[in-house]
Amino acid sequence: MKIFTLAHFLRHVSVSRLQVFTQAHPIAEHLRFDWQQSPEAIPGRLNAAVAELLATAKGQSSEDEAASVCHAVFLWQDDLRRVHLLSNEAAGFEFRVGLSDDPHALATIGQWDARDQALWVFHERAQLFRDVELHLAFQAKANGRSWKKHRIEPGLCLTADRSQLEAFSHEVAKLYEKAGAGKSTHIEQSVCASDGSIQYTIYVEGPVTALSHFTEQRFHRLTTRIALETALVYQPETGDIESVVKGGAKNHKAVLQLFSKYLAGREIAPQRIGKARYSLNELRSGVAMHDDLSPLGVDRVRLRRAQLRPRTNTASAIRIEASPEQDQDDALELARKKLHVDHLFEAEYDLDAVCILVYLASNDGHRAKRFSFEVYSAGSSTIKNLSEKNQPIAQAVLKSLQLAEPEEALA
Repeated sequence: MKIFTLAHFLRHVSVSRLQVFTQAHPIAEHLRFDWQQSPEAIPGRLNAAVAELLATAKGQSSEDEAASVCHAVFLWQDDLRRVHLLSNEAAGFEFRVGLSDDPHALATIGQWDARDQALWVFHERAQLFRDVELHLAFQAKANGRSWKKHRIEPGLCLTADRSQLEAFSHEVAKLYEKAGAGKSTHIEQSVCASDGSIQYTIYVEGPVTALSHFTEQRFHRLTTRIALETALVYQPETGDIESVVKGGAKNHKAVLQLFSKYLAGREIAPQRIGKARYSLNELRSGVAMHDDLSPLGVDRVRLRRAQLRPRTNTASAIRIEASPEQDQDDALELARKKLHVDHLFEAEYDLDAVCILVYLASNDGHRAKRFSFEVYSAGSSTIKNLSEKNQPIAQAVLKSLQLAEPEEALA
């Protein structure tokens, strides 16, 4: 379930691990709950007990006590939301790599559900949880509008001195002053266990923002400062450095210069690495798979949509959409017929974007399932929008079509 619902989450997590988590949490100071009840009844009653605690604090306690209770309840609910967000296969892999030096813990959590794994790591290995949280948050923004990739020297010895980190973050904050940002900053350094990359996440006090919201069925307006996030990830083995920075190429360059000055201790000239492009023109002769993907359940792959751009007039584009039925012409065949070209098709038009439709093999006579994703020649795709189950299948399809090098297809 992608959307976090507290009641649903409590029903799908181990009661014993939920008890350990809650009793070690700040909410335990205020919450009185009998854990000796039936395990089936505990999720619902715990949720009700927390709601009752909140209502009682607001109605009877002093202002300071009410604020303390409200803050503890907020933290408890927000921490469970964070656990929910890391209850997935990608986070589980990072957890297992991070625990590789503890065979006992690794064997123990290997038998658990993803929610239980994330809950245990949050409570028992707080730094590992935060490292994985920051790593996955950065990956979600990779290849986006604010992302760029450069190459510098590999094997740099980066400082972990707190004063240097703080100085670095304050200099980054100055880049956003013209946009109304404040001077307050917060910086975190984390290490990804799976690839050894070092990540720096900087939060800068953003400009004053007006928010309209409801509390207790009453409408309010308030002003706040939402943090502006900036992040750098450095790969010591390759020298690749990725950055997520608001403000365009100028700010990316400025942040990298500050990185080299404060963290590397010397001037470094980064080389821009352009986003890998997909050679969609390879599909003009047909969709040909170079690998057997039947073990992944793939039955057939065809083009659902195709966007073609005339080479002599790149400002315009032609979009062709085909039926999703397997026995109908795909988008490329329709394009050939509609554009009235055959042997000249390859010379006059470039494939600019395609929608790849993947048919999965049917089981037990049920209707075959299918999913689709879009790929753009500029180097991006919508694979990240697919379900966790379909993402690796889509990546395998992209690799098998040989539209890019394997490492680029999996990026």
